[in-house]
Amino acid sequence: MDGRARLLTLGCTTGWGDWIHGELWLLPSSLVRRRLGFTATVANGKGPTVVVPLPEADVAPGATEQILAEHRTNKVIPLAGIASAHLRRGITADRLTLRMQDGSQHKLLWLPTDPAYAVLAQELAPWLR
Repeated sequence: MDGRARLLTLGCTTGWGDWIHGELWLLPSSLVRRRLGFTATVANGKGPTVVVPLPEADVAPGATEQILAEHRTNKVIPLAGIASAHLRRGITADRLTLRMQDGSQHKLLWLPTDPAYAVLAQELAPWLR
């Protein structure tokens, strides 16, 4: 994982059973969810957790392995592996469900006050159903 990354939210979870927020980054070739902690979750409140223009960062080679090793709920999802995507707005959370070409599935939720929905709707347009 390398290249320029855009931070879409600091309030991303991996499902309704995961209450600890994390960062959701969009890279040229992947989506990355990196868990934060309880203190950050409380500090996020109801958001927004990021503002436009979105924060950007350079990502060093080898960061993928480090992020995945940090916590079991961290994810690195290659965009090239997506078979279909379903994006939904919600009152308490917006949601992205990804079905991968290998048959696996990923769910990501985030605070609706963050701009992640609009960015993902544009960037994932080829896979949205």
